[in-house]
Amino acid sequence: MTEHAVVIAGGGPTGLMLAGELALAGVDVVIVERRASQDLDGSRGGGLHSRTIEVLDQRGIADRFLSAGQVMQGAGFALIPMDISDFPTRHNYVLALWQSHFEPILATWVGELGVPILRSCEVVGFAQDDTGVDVELSGDMSLRAEYLVGCDGGRSLIRKAAGIDFAGSDPTTSWMIAEVEMDEEPEFGIVATAPASMPSVGEQPGSPSGSCSRNDMSSTPATPAWASFARHSSPCTGRTAGFAAPIGSPGSPT
Repeated sequence: MTEHAVVIAGGGPTGLMLAGELALAGVDVVIVERRASQDLDGSRGGGLHSRTIEVLDQRGIADRFLSAGQVMQGAGFALIPMDISDFPTRHNYVLALWQSHFEPILATWVGELGVPILRSCEVVGFAQDDTGVDVELSGDMSLRAEYLVGCDGGRSLIRKAAGIDFAGSDPTTSWMIAEVEMDEEPEFGIVATAPASMPSVGEQPGSPSGSCSRNDMSSTPATPAWASFARHSSPCTGRTAGFAAPIGSPGSPT
C-alpha cells in the first residue's frame, strides 16, 4: 500500500492550491481526481478576486494568470457594485478569467512542485485509526496517509462519510445560467439592467460567447429548455435578440 503524509480528494482549485501550499512546506502530498484531465464541463467560475491574486503573487505565479485574463472592476456585495481601484493593494481589481482557463494554470504550477495527481479514480471510502487513515480508491486501489482532506465539492463524499454536517439555510434565490453563442460581440464585464438581477455577459476568450443569469427563476424546472432560458433572459439583458444558440448540445443550455 502506497503511503503519503496527506491525500487530497479532489483536484479542483481548492485541492490544487492546498497541494501547492503543502508541497512548498515540504509535505508529501498526493491528489486523487476523478477526471482524466483538467478539462471542465463548461466554464464554471468567472474570475479571481483581489485577495486571491495577492496570494498567487506571494507564490510568484500571479503573472501567469494575469497574462491569460483581463482586469476589471467587478467586485460587489449583495448585488451592489463596488469600485476597489483605491484599495491599498497592487491588485485592486477583479481578474476576468474562466475557471476552465485558470484551473489548468494552477495544475501546471502544482505539477512543477512535483505533486502527483492520480487521475481517473476517486475516493470511495476510508477507515481511520490512531495513526492515520486507509483510503480506498476506485479500481481496487488504496492509499495510506496521516491525513485525508476532502476537497471534493459541496456534495463531498469525504464530508458525508466522516459525519460532518453541512449546516445552512434553505436557498431563497434560484439562478439560470447558460453559455451561449451570440449574434454580436457582447459588452465585456458585468451588466445589471433589472431590479433584483445581476446578469453577466462577457466575452469568452477566442469565441463570440458569453453567459447570462437571472435570480428570479424559482418556478423554472431544474433542467430548463433553451427556449425557456432565452425567454426569461430577455428582460435581464434588456433585449430580445442576441442569443444565437447554446454552446454544446443544440437543445439545452450548457
